Amino acid sequence: MKLPHTRLALPRGQLDLWGHGLGELSTGELLALVEPLPAHSDARAIELAGQPAWFKGSPLRGHASRRHALRGLCGLPLPRVREYTNLAWLGERLFRVPEPVVAGCVRHRGLPLYQFLVTRRVAEAEPLDAALSGLAPELRGLLIRELAHESARMHALHFVHHDLFGRNLLVSPPRPSGGDQRRLIFIDAWRGGPDYLPRGPAYDLACLMLEGAALFTPLEQTLLLREYLAESAAQGRTPNRPRLLGAIVRERARLMARIDREPTRWRGPGAPVTDWQAPREL
Repeated sequence: MKLPHTRLALPRGQLDLWGHGLGELSTGELLALVEPLPAHSDARAIELAGQPAWFKGSPLRGHASRRHALRGLCGLPLPRVREYTNLAWLGERLFRVPEPVVAGCVRHRGLPLYQFLVTRRVAEAEPLDAALSGLAPELRGLLIRELAHESARMHALHFVHHDLFGRNLLVSPPRPSGGDQRRLIFIDAWRGGPDYLPRGPAYDLACLMLEGAALFTPLEQTLLLREYLAESAAQGRTPNRPRLLGAIVRERARLMARIDREPTRWRGPGAPVTDWQAPREL
């Protein structure tokens, strides 16, 4: 996806900006996003062009800065720019995502020092675990079915999220009857993209089941995977069930091993369930 691009001079370095929202923003508003340059990762609600927005930024230092500079020479975008294009890609295909406004990068002598993304703020949405808490079983089932159907549709379009944990799913309040009743909103889609990259759909399902082993009951886990398989078939993509389940188990084991090596990677509630078994009732 080719994005509009502009470059602004800073006292030290330059500010590169990409996005279809550039025409809505003044130079002063754009410069204010990085002046002064934040020293740490930052995520916060802001106002931009009179509209509620969400700002997410992170510094790039040392090896990370040099690595992304080399990736840029190969035509590979920064993570926040990739997240912009992924959200836009999903939105164009009618997935519910935060609308991206602008992505940016501060550079000094060609090296990226800071990257950020601004999206429209999603009103009144809450994380999946909070939304499920206290819901009646039939209402929980509706959300789980929606998650299965939208994940299958995403994969049928050859898009893998690559970070499909519960924390990266928001749930909006119920809508009035009639029209689109979907409530799930996909966020933090910077790791994946509209190609299978190194990993396939089983990786996304393993991410879901890493937290889902505690978040969903065994019957709900079965429902999720059964509905995923049924929707995949409806989308013209029929995975081999034993092979898919085996791949989910293997990918989940790799995720668990990575968390054992680097415990700070785990950001879910409580400790991950280690002895998870794929449902046999499929």
